Amino acid sequence: MAGIQKVRLNNLNINLKNALIIGIIIAKNSPRTIGPKKKNGESRGITSFTLRDSEVDTINVDVWGSEYFVITFYERFLVGDIVEISSPKICVKGGDNEMYRPHVSSPFYLSLNEGISDMTTHNGDTYTTYLPLLHVPTKSSSGYCGIAEVVKLSEQTDNVYVDLLVVVKSVSPTKTIRTKTGSDMTIRSVEIIDNTSPASLFLDMFDIDTIQRADEWQAENVLFIADARVTWRSRAVKVQVCSKTVITHQPYTADAEALKLYIRNQNNTGGGAAAAWAAWSGERPCTASVAQIRDRLATGAPFCASLHATVTRLSLEDVFSGDNKEDILISFADHTGELSARLPLTTLPEVFGYSVKQLKMISSDDRAALNWNFLLEQCSAKLASSPPRLIVLTLRRASPADPIPLY
Repeated sequence: MAGIQKVRLNNLNINLKNALIIGIIIAKNSPRTIGPKKKNGESRGITSFTLRDSEVDTINVDVWGSEYFVITFYERFLVGDIVEISSPKICVKGGDNEMYRPHVSSPFYLSLNEGISDMTTHNGDTYTTYLPLLHVPTKSSSGYCGIAEVVKLSEQTDNVYVDLLVVVKSVSPTKTIRTKTGSDMTIRSVEIIDNTSPASLFLDMFDIDTIQRADEWQAENVLFIADARVTWRSRAVKVQVCSKTVITHQPYTADAEALKLYIRNQNNTGGGAAAAWAAWSGERPCTASVAQIRDRLATGAPFCASLHATVTRLSLEDVFSGDNKEDILISFADHTGELSARLPLTTLPEVFGYSVKQLKMISSDDRAALNWNFLLEQCSAKLASSPPRLIVLTLRRASPADPIPLY
């Protein structure tokens, strides 16, 4: 194209008409329809994404056009793609619209219009120089929030956003839910942990692009999540991906490497979970009945508790079933009712004397014998609430000296 001028993001100005910008896509937002349909029945749509061309420089990009054009554009380009943008309109940022967009360094944003601007995949000699930029967080890692702070936040009516440096504990399968308006919505949750609390947190994702990206996330992978929105559902704190959020998978930072090493060491050493929960929550795991534990669960606040009850459901065969790689289901009952909890696989050596690997090597009869050491027996367990989950920290057969709550 005649008169085209290659420009870096840090050299943009509103007078450039035929700029050529190369960068890597680091975030996307789902397309949406704007305004009523035209006389020909066609709707106008918009989608947006975030681009960077250096470790420092980032910018938001709006794409306008027919609904079909915008949807096709969204599906065509993915996070991690290196692209060339030609002849964009360079606009000055401003207004309330910026409250709902990712935080970027540029004072401008780019506007691409169907039939005027163009974007294609970049295949030039500089292609490989852009790839490492996908692992650079969009915000300083020094300002992130710990899970310990997030789970103790009180419910607020205004939007609350936090930056998080976390490790993936597990990735749930994608599922479809029915909204209050009767429409179907796709959702996927990722359980995340860090070094500030033994509690875990759930990150909910609703846009298809992020849901698909999560296929690549594995346990012990690090995520830097810029501007996750905090939500309160059934009094439990969660975070979710929104239009402001940028997720950096496996960030190249010293803090990320230190966090990964910390979590790996915790997983390898095991033990001390009850003490860690007690230290974090500021309370000893006092003895409680099933009913008392269920009442505390309803508050949504993290806590510790000791329980003397009969184990009514436990199966070591769950270790080998389905997608379960983190914990197995266990149920307790006493004179006040019944409740279910999760027994993490990391506690199996302390409870049964066998690791998961060793359990796989013994016969099913031997596993059944181990199982019956607890099933339908009076047991003493220390539990921790990480809303909405109830986790078993320790489990042993009860003794006559263990207290039993009367109510």
